[in-house]
Amino acid sequence: MLLTDSAVKEAGYSASFFDSKKSNKSVCIQIIYDIIYVYSHKQIYMRSEGVKSIVDILKALSDETRLRIINLLYEKELCVCDIMETLQITQTKASRHLAYLKNAGLVKDRKQAQWAYYSMVPEGSLKFLHCLVYDNLRCRELFNTDLASLKEWLDRKNITCD
Repeated sequence: MLLTDSAVKEAGYSASFFDSKKSNKSVCIQIIYDIIYVYSHKQIYMRSEGVKSIVDILKALSDETRLRIINLLYEKELCVCDIMETLQITQTKASRHLAYLKNAGLVKDRKQAQWAYYSMVPEGSLKFLHCLVYDNLRCRELFNTDLASLKEWLDRKNITCD
């Protein structure tokens, strides 16, 4: 990478600041790391053309409740009440986790009257999720128990969220 004045400015430094610090090697190294970090992240966002940063996606997947929700949504589109009942969590907790997943670009929602339905984004855009769900999550008892609970809930559910 060529260190241009614009790259230095994007990292939050002025070119004159950079020139004045040449004698302090550790400061220069930190500045270079800062510039490379900003530049590399800028390139990631430019290449992704609107797709959320992989860092945001991995952060969203770092919570067990969110992984459990992803596992359920891999089955079908679900209403918030279905997720609440299946995972035995409050509406507030379900909505907070769903919003986090939506902001990371992993799920999408649609509103119908007073109900909110969530589903996975089209599979082609995040292929690694397929491996995560089928090769990892569904090999664990907790996630299979969630699927069984979802099936039981949907079988006995006496209302439709329409």
